[in-house]
Amino acid sequence: MEQKFFANLITCEKGDESYTVGFSDNGDEPNNYIIIEKELEFDEQDIDLGMNTYYFEYNGNSDYGICRKVVLKKTSILFLLNNNSIDDIPEVLVSFSEKSINNKEKFVEMLRNILGTILVVEN
Repeated sequence: MEQKFFANLITCEKGDESYTVGFSDNGDEPNNYIIIEKELEFDEQDIDLGMNTYYFEYNGNSDYGICRKVVLKKTSILFLLNNNSIDDIPEVLVSFSEKSINNKEKFVEMLRNILGTILVVEN
C-alpha cells in the first residue's frame, strides 16, 4: 500500500562528511518523515558491508540503497522502493509546498548527489 504525507519542513545540507535531505510532516517532532543521506567518502568497511550507497529512513525503518526510482515533481517526490525493503511498502509519496524549498537548484543538486541516476526530475 502506498504511503503518503505532506511535508511541512524540508531540510537539505552538506556537512563535512555527508549530504542529507529530510522531509517532515511536523518539524522536529514528526509523525511521518524521510531522511536520505550519502557519505562523501566510503571506507573499506562501508564497501564490505554494502553501505557504500545512500541511506534511506522512513519513520524509523531504514536500509541502504532501497529505492529503485525516485521521481521529483514540482510539489511532490515519489520514492519507489524495492520489493520487501520496508514492511512491504512499495512507495512513499511526499507532497510539499513550493515555498518549502528555499533554493530549488540546491535542493535538486543535493538529491542528485545522493541518489544519482535513480532520480528523475519532472517539471
